[in-house]
Amino acid sequence: MWTESIYGCIVPTVSTMVIFVVTFNVVRFLIGEFKVHITDSKKHNWQVIKTSSRAYFCNVCETLLLAVNGLYCDSCGVCADHECMKKADKMFNCKKMFTSSKEPMKHHWIRGNLPLIAMCEVCDEECSLEPGLFDWWCCWCQKCAHETCKAYINEICDFGAFKQMVIPPTSLEVASKRSSIRRRLQLKSITPPLWLNWSPLIVVVNKKSGNNEGAEILSSFRRLLNPAQVVDLSDRDPITALEWCRLLGNVPCRIAVAGGDGTVAWILDTIDKLKFNPLPAVAILPLGTGNDLSRVMGWGKEYDSSTDISTTLQMIQQAKETYLDRWSVVLDGKKGLGFRAQQKSLHMYNYLSVGVDAQVTLSFHDARESPFYLFSHRIFNKLLYLCFGTQQVVERDYKDLNKRLEVYLDGRKVELPSIESIVVLNIPSWGAGVDLWNMNLEDDHIGIQSMNDKRVEVCAVYSSFHIAQMQIGLSQPLRLGQATTVKIILKDSCAMQVDGEPWQQPPCTITVSHINQALMLMSNDQ
Repeated sequence: MWTESIYGCIVPTVSTMVIFVVTFNVVRFLIGEFKVHITDSKKHNWQVIKTSSRAYFCNVCETLLLAVNGLYCDSCGVCADHECMKKADKMFNCKKMFTSSKEPMKHHWIRGNLPLIAMCEVCDEECSLEPGLFDWWCCWCQKCAHETCKAYINEICDFGAFKQMVIPPTSLEVASKRSSIRRRLQLKSITPPLWLNWSPLIVVVNKKSGNNEGAEILSSFRRLLNPAQVVDLSDRDPITALEWCRLLGNVPCRIAVAGGDGTVAWILDTIDKLKFNPLPAVAILPLGTGNDLSRVMGWGKEYDSSTDISTTLQMIQQAKETYLDRWSVVLDGKKGLGFRAQQKSLHMYNYLSVGVDAQVTLSFHDARESPFYLFSHRIFNKLLYLCFGTQQVVERDYKDLNKRLEVYLDGRKVELPSIESIVVLNIPSWGAGVDLWNMNLEDDHIGIQSMNDKRVEVCAVYSSFHIAQMQIGLSQPLRLGQATTVKIILKDSCAMQVDGEPWQQPPCTITVSHINQALMLMSNDQ
């Protein structure tokens, strides 16, 4: 009995201690993840050389590299074949992401494999005219030089044309300890360099968006910027990625988001959550299918992988700041017997819709998440959208949607005809580029649409066939009006989407109201 009593006391005590220790370390780990972690740059970040119009040569054995065995470091530009990769790691240093030295940075020269049409900084003649490892280029400032001209260039690097966007290694202070689980160095602080108009760029990329173009964008930006300021969302969450802005303090920074509308909304939500001051301005590199916000901001309907990344950086540098309204969408549902369900709240930047267009988006989303979805391409995705839209022309799942919901604009109930969709707009782009509110506009009494006037525009769509007509400019929507607050009462389960993220919504009350504004970058090329 005595033994059993002791055993009965020890086991719960030990169990409690184990649970406490595990919980403490998990919490400490989770809290620690909000710090910025950067990888040590002792080894190169090797990528496979794909089919290219230019020739690459191994920096170790100097042989011509073929697409089947060629590798290049996307940070510093060193090239090697598979047999020489380990030797290259030992022979050549990669870009230093950080350094404890406060001495001015010297050029980091790489021999051969210069960019196409490389002009010598000294004599202004073209470099690398002969095949092989000839001439030099700096992987920080991108200056190129002939073998004989290199000695005439100042040994101190000025970080080139985009120095205002680069975080130099001397500005990063790293904590002495590593994260025990992630095995990365923790970034402690950022000291601004003594440069005029310094506004560093943080690049955030969602590799899952688009047709595997995210990986190429990551590599391209690492070549021109400090690799530490280029963040892969498959490796970091947005809160961790945006901790750069907190470390920069009062220094205004810019953020380039490579992804679809969902990724952009994700980043904008995180910025609002972290309450930065000053607000970082956000540019968009469109990798999704719809890319409506990108179209409005002048960044185009899709990312062109053939565009030189220097051109993209120049566009970001010259872009002008503008504000975008941020809207709260509150879903207040009900359970059985009159009990209220848990309230759900999210943000809207582009548009909200209920009905047939949301059903088409939901069908596409379900198809893309299916294990049988093996081929991803923009053209194939658009064909899928067309198929699901055609299906709704025939089936008309949302015929007489007006009987399944009620719409109130600033408290005023709107009388609805027979419709199949309700759309609440914040920007002049919907359904992959349709300017819904302004198309075929003839009535002077219709208010002007703006994305920062703290008002939304509400339209109705008659059918899926009506959507197809509007996409080619042969029809126009039913404009219900503008409002500062919109309430939609769903009496039945309906497909719904907010900024391209769809789901099946049970009966509820949807309230759309203004919160604040996000700071965006609008391209001057629009």
